[in-house]
Amino acid sequence: VAIEHPRDLLAVQLAHLGDFYNGNGPVQRDRIARVLPSWDKSVPGYGYVLGMYAFGLEEMADYARAEDTGHQALALNRRDPWATHAVAHVLEMQARLADGIRFLTATQDDWAPDNAFAFHNWWHLGLYYVDIGDTQKALDLYDTRIRPKESGMALEMVDASAMLWRLTLLGVDVGARWKPLAHSWAPRLEDGLYAFNDCHALMALVGAGRLEEAELVTALLANAARRGGTNARMAGDVGLPLAKGLLAFGREDYEGAIAAIMPIRHIAIRFGGSHAQRDLLTLTLIEAALRAGRTTVARHYLAERLVQRPASGLGARLMQRCA
Repeated sequence: VAIEHPRDLLAVQLAHLGDFYNGNGPVQRDRIARVLPSWDKSVPGYGYVLGMYAFGLEEMADYARAEDTGHQALALNRRDPWATHAVAHVLEMQARLADGIRFLTATQDDWAPDNAFAFHNWWHLGLYYVDIGDTQKALDLYDTRIRPKESGMALEMVDASAMLWRLTLLGVDVGARWKPLAHSWAPRLEDGLYAFNDCHALMALVGAGRLEEAELVTALLANAARRGGTNARMAGDVGLPLAKGLLAFGREDYEGAIAAIMPIRHIAIRFGGSHAQRDLLTLTLIEAALRAGRTTVARHYLAERLVQRPASGLGARLMQRCA
């Protein structure tokens, strides 16, 4: 549709989101580039197209252009949460943590009110606080902004699982927060439609100590891998090995977690999600290596992460544990 009607904003957005969920970063960027010549400031909605392009650029690590394009989009429509989100991603990937906190805090009156996507930008703010070591602030955001009440919305539950898993990896006591989250995931366990979500459901189950149900998710991913369609590839290539690794981690089988996660890190884009979301695989692998006494493995992957994010406080603290 977008080929014949490049100004069909809904078609462009749906294709953009489809590319994201399918883990197709180059197409996510280039699909928007192909329609951009049909847009300019005189066309309503141009800012939204720029916001999508900014995110596509960010996911292809073109950070300078992504940030500039995101700010161009926000100059046209400061309430665009997707353009805000694209800039937030750049700041997270470059570990410009103070800049990220200032940016999202200063603009929250633009992107947060009456916006169903606000929880995800709050999640990004939480990531900055996790990185600088202010885990209490991250927990406060979880309680008041990311998941202030039980919700069955998958995107919200994914962010909640990802935040609690990060904090748990760092040894933070998240209290009883896993229990209601696992309860919200429970009715969706047999959907088996998107391996990325299934693995986040499994995190909640492991966190809540519901390991038998976590095993069920692993079995469902194995079934999904045998079926046809896009999700079969996602489940088989990344989802099932990751689920096994997460379950092993929950059982304190850290060698098993390393063995499952290490081979899939560099193909994890096939799984969908963003760089920031998939960073959870690396963090889990590093923590498993540290707990297994495999400091050379932990140092190996931390070195890679610190080259990408040299100012990361989290990376520096983890590297100190390798000494």
